[in-house]
Amino acid sequence: MKQILYLSFLFTALFIFSPRAASAQCTYTAVKSGNFSDASTWAVNTTSNGYCAPTPTSGSSVNILIPGVNVVLDVPYAVGARGSLSITSQGSLVGGTNLAIGDGTGNRTSTWLTIAPGSTLRVAELVVNKASVLIDNAMSTSSPTTLITDCNLVLTNAAVTDNSRAIINGSVDVSSGAANNELCGTGNVRIMGCVFGGNGAVKKLAENCASSLITICSQNTQSIGCPGPQAGDNDNQRACDGLIAGCGPLPVELVIFTASLTQRQGVALHWVTASEKNSQSFVIERSADGTAFTALRTVAAAGTSQARTTYDQTDEQPLFGTSYYRLRQVDTDGATAFSPVQLIHLGSANAEGLAVYPGREAQQWVVSTALPAAVLAAGPASVRVFDALGRSQQVAAVPDGSQTGRWTLDMRTLPAGMYIVRLTSAAGSFSQRIVQ
Repeated sequence: MKQILYLSFLFTALFIFSPRAASAQCTYTAVKSGNFSDASTWAVNTTSNGYCAPTPTSGSSVNILIPGVNVVLDVPYAVGARGSLSITSQGSLVGGTNLAIGDGTGNRTSTWLTIAPGSTLRVAELVVNKASVLIDNAMSTSSPTTLITDCNLVLTNAAVTDNSRAIINGSVDVSSGAANNELCGTGNVRIMGCVFGGNGAVKKLAENCASSLITICSQNTQSIGCPGPQAGDNDNQRACDGLIAGCGPLPVELVIFTASLTQRQGVALHWVTASEKNSQSFVIERSADGTAFTALRTVAAAGTSQARTTYDQTDEQPLFGTSYYRLRQVDTDGATAFSPVQLIHLGSANAEGLAVYPGREAQQWVVSTALPAAVLAAGPASVRVFDALGRSQQVAAVPDGSQTGRWTLDMRTLPAGMYIVRLTSAAGSFSQRIVQ
């Protein structure tokens, strides 16, 4: 009997004092731009003594705040019942993975996705299951609030209020029951594919709103590569419905924007527009911290076009380490809008923060260091090249006038072989081997 009482007491004590107590409410605030799965992206708060994981746990009832920084959704994630995700202060959450809001339990008014004025969400597929979404009104047309899906938007007992702009590059799937979904607001929804859920499913969405001025455009063509309806027990519910009214061209319909490393360690920038209206140019912007962006290059736009337009540019002298890219689209009347932000990691620096990688031309190399500018000036820093026998080579290191801590080496006069590039500074000497 004593043993039973002891075990009962022990179990109760463990339940009460467990660091994973169910009463904990964890709040994750993004403190810098970075990957969603990276713990350094987040500051964690809890309203009790409960346990909070280093990063948001998929399916949990946590609160996630992304204020004014750019987070890359590098893993699929689900906001659990009674959880929330808020993107504010012109921040963004962008990635090629899926996002779910709600899990079909609880009250849909207690599980939320909020995209505040000027902010952006772009994911592969968005599933809203017994939850609510607010795309808040942008304070100016120069920085619209935007929800973009590269494939489908799936709604099940969901309430979506769009007071700005939603671009669905796949289909809207309400096949689980259009009667239980709302698509309201004063903005516009651009659907490149179908609306699944039965003949007249598009109109049923707006009929559930007390009053709605929302403009819905569906191209009535099932998108290639995106799945069909996930539910529906008859052919009518699984049919492709559309509403062509209100399908005039948006200023720019950006289908995709990507950044990737080239074989010569440049950054290839690729974007595609489905249509453009009075579009003057695209300005490629780059940042080292995801907050302060500078213009790299201006590319002429198509003007007004209903045709698919493809753009390709290369940043041949990218930043060492982590960098962020975005597009600033400029209309002929001067209005601007921004694309989602793309993140790139360049090079594998040694412990001292030195990287040497091929330049834009054959037998040209770029030397880059993460050492502070004050350290580089104190030396002053110098870069030299040695052969495999340790003999100094006559190679000039030309400083990059646009970036402190970067030099260009022209090694066309040297034969093929192995060389050592050495950076000497007030912090010491650092070396890296290269083969050309």
